[in-house]
This record gives sequence, C-alpha cells and structure tokens, in this order.
Amino acid sequence: MALEYKLTEKSKDNLVFEWEIEIPAKPIVEKLEVELTEKQKTFNMAGYREGKVPMQLVRKQVGAEVMAKIIEEQVDGVLKEVLTEKSIRPAMQPIVEIVDFNDKTNLKFTAKIEAIPETPKVDWSEIEIESYKVSISEKDMENAYKEIKDKFKTFKEAEITYAAKKGDAVIIDFHGTINGEDFEGNKAEGIRLELGSNQFIPGFEDQLVGAKASAALKVRVTFPKQYSNAALAGKPAVFDVKVGQVMKPEGVDEINDEFAKKLGLENVEKLEELIREKITADFNGLARLSMKKKLFDKVDSVYRFEIPPGMIKVDFETMWNELQTQKKSNPEMFRGKDEAQMKKEYEEIAKRRVRLGILLAEIAKEANIEISEADLQQAIFAEAMMRPGQEKIVIDFYAKPENMERLKGPILEEKAVDHILGLVKRVEKEISSEDFFNMYSQELAAMSGNQ
Repeated sequence: MALEYKLTEKSKDNLVFEWEIEIPAKPIVEKLEVELTEKQKTFNMAGYREGKVPMQLVRKQVGAEVMAKIIEEQVDGVLKEVLTEKSIRPAMQPIVEIVDFNDKTNLKFTAKIEAIPETPKVDWSEIEIESYKVSISEKDMENAYKEIKDKFKTFKEAEITYAAKKGDAVIIDFHGTINGEDFEGNKAEGIRLELGSNQFIPGFEDQLVGAKASAALKVRVTFPKQYSNAALAGKPAVFDVKVGQVMKPEGVDEINDEFAKKLGLENVEKLEELIREKITADFNGLARLSMKKKLFDKVDSVYRFEIPPGMIKVDFETMWNELQTQKKSNPEMFRGKDEAQMKKEYEEIAKRRVRLGILLAEIAKEANIEISEADLQQAIFAEAMMRPGQEKIVIDFYAKPENMERLKGPILEEKAVDHILGLVKRVEKEISSEDFFNMYSQELAAMSGNQ
C-alpha cells in the first residue's frame, strides 16, 4: 500500500539530492496507540498485576521508545517508496534529520541522498590486455631448494671452545635494566637466539658473536626511537647475558629420495613436481595482479563518470587514517614528503577506487555473479593459513556476521575481474621469470611512488 507523503526538493547537485518530506501524523499516532495497547497486556510494573498497569504509566515508561521506533519505520518506508518511484539507488545510508513533529502536526524531516550513477556500457571485446606466461628457470629451482635446506636446518651443540658466529644459535639467559631499574619483559631464561636473525633489539645479537658456552657478558643497546613500547623507546639498556650453549647449524646435505620420503612423498621427482607447481602458481598470481592493474588502468583512462562525493570521502579517510598510523610507527618513511601533495594524490586514488568499485559492482550485477557460502569459507581458510598459530582467532573473528561482510567486497571484485578477463582480448607473451620479476618490481615501485 502506497504511503501518503509530500516531497519538496530542496536541492539537487549531480548525484546528491536533498528533500524535505512531510508525513501525516494521524497514522503514526494510531499505530502508537495500537502498539501501546499490545504492550499493556503483558506489561509488568511493581505494585500491579501483569497486564493491569494503567495506560498512562505504560505510556510514560515506554511511549518515547515505541514512538521513536514507529517514526524510524515510517521514515524508512517513505524513503524506500520515494527512491523506487524516482529510480534512485542510494550509494550510502541517507542522512535523515527530523525537523518537526507532534501528535497534532505532520512529521517533517529532511533527507540527503547520494545516488549510484549510471555507468557506461563497456565493450570488453575492444579492450586488449597483455598477459604473461612465465617460464621457470633452473635458477628458480636452485633458489627453491636452498630455501628448503634453510627451512629444514637443525642445530647441534658445538664444542665448549667454539666461538659463536652469525648463523649459529645460542641458548641464553638475560636480565636487562635501564638506569639500574627493571622494566617489562627485561628477563628470560633458556631463550634460543639465532645470530643474524634480527629477532632482538638492533646491536644485541652482534655483541654475542664470538661468545663461547658458559660465557657471561654485558650487552649494551639502545631501544629504537620507534619501539612498540613507548616507555622504552630511545632509552639505553644494559643486559647481563649468560650463554648456556652455542649451537652450529646442520643443513640438509642433499635433496634426494630419502629426504623426499621424510616429507611424505614418493621420491625426489615428486618433490620437484610440487616445487615447480608452487613456483608456477606464485608467478601466475603475480601475473594476474599485473594484468588486473593494466585492465584497471585502461578502464579508468577511457570510462569516466560522476561518482558520489560521500563515497570518495569515506574511502579517502580510510586510506588517510591508515597512512597516519604508518606515519606514527615509521616517521622516517614520510620525512620530506609534502602533506598537501600527499592528500591530493590520495584523493585521486580514492576517486579511482570508488569509480572502479562501482563499475565492477554493476558488472557483477549484470552477470548475475553471486557470493556463495563456499566462497566465504574458502576466503576465511586462506586468511587462516596466512596466520600460522592464529587460525582459531581468524575463524572466531569471521564467526560474527558484521565481520563476515568485510569479505564480500573483495570476493565480488575478484569474481567480476575473472568475468571481465574472460571477455577481453588477451595477448599472451612468454617471458622468463627473471625478466618478469624485474618488470613486476618496477610496476610495484611505480605504484608506491603514485601513492
């Protein structure tokens, strides 16, 4: 049933509409009385039996709350009807402000709406994108084998006269002080520290090079100015360190059938096959990112349309706040950069992101692209695998519906991109892994420079 209302257009600026709307008070008041009567039937209050509380007391206790709920429902209903009649799709939640209301007048409110724009029809078959088929070299395989050897290395206790060097591990007890006073996290026992791993404060590990088992020494360091614990940042500290053991690394001598079987594989040929598949998948992922960037560059340079200013503002503020966080933790990275110029650059990035986001959303809608439960579960699993030891935290985080919603945007974007890449002309180019990596590194540097 159509709702009764009167609309006055206060302003219109491209995609931004501002209206003043009046709704008759009578239906609102009538609905209030109906809902209060229903509540009275089961209302509890000290001194009265259930359902016997006088209406004036029920009204006093919950009348304002019920009225606010009814007004919100009426406003939402009217706005939905207006937007449908005018074929406007809101880009964001409308900004609503109640202007006037009592039970003898109309409900008057203003609504500011930002509309999703009409997007241009893109002939994807006219767009040509260069894609890459990356060939895997023997050097790639050698590097992979080296990583495996490093990953599976073990440590064996060295003789007592052996002096530690970088790459060795030491088992230490330590007790640190600042101006002779203890501080949080200043002591531990039986810690294994690989020298050169940069796990500890800069300079700490260097002073253990040359130490022997049972050695006792003082390590003097200064906490970094940007240290995570602000109370310690920039302060000099002295650590009393006792070396329990010095341990030499023992790497994998040879990757052969015996080693492959330790990993649960049939033989070294199967291991090599899996390594090649992993390297190929990694390069294919990078190649897709490169192709996606080229696609977005072409689309953004050709297809321009008006975009809602509120969406730009939200996207810019999100990026800018993240930047300010980075700036606090690493001020050196931003030294000498002009803030006004950076803001201008980030505003342009926000415009591009919003424009492409709207376009991809429209493409997903036209192509009936949907996000399944399996898509969401796969995304959660992928993120959990990227955080070893924190899998349960990730799964619990996405158990909340509001957090699950965060995954839908990126998933929809990737599905839309896949759909588009199936429509454009793709010119495949064979390229060596070295040439591709050099090219991709330059692209990343250029992107960083733009941001």
